[in-house]
Amino acid sequence: MKQSDIFSVIIIAVVGTLVAFFVTNSLLGDPDMQYVTFKTMNTISPTLIEPDIEVFNPDAINPTVEVYVGDCEDVDKNGILSPEEMAACEKAEGDSKNINAL
Repeated sequence: MKQSDIFSVIIIAVVGTLVAFFVTNSLLGDPDMQYVTFKTMNTISPTLIEPDIEVFNPDAINPTVEVYVGDCEDVDKNGILSPEEMAACEKAEGDSKNINAL
């Protein structure tokens, strides 16, 4: 490239950058002049109220509690089968398997 070609490319790049800057600034506007409004929230009170029965049903199924199908029984109702409860559950399942095999 000749020296005049390099100079022409630099001039075109500078002019293009300046034009892009001013066009963008005219479309978006001055950022210092823009403002945003926010709605304020109500303050949180320290008192507790009872939850609505229609929303929080006390008789609803709790998905965090394990459900045992068959003759397994959680005697102490803690949601986890103890080794004794597991042994009783396996015996009950074994008896029902033997009955079904006959």
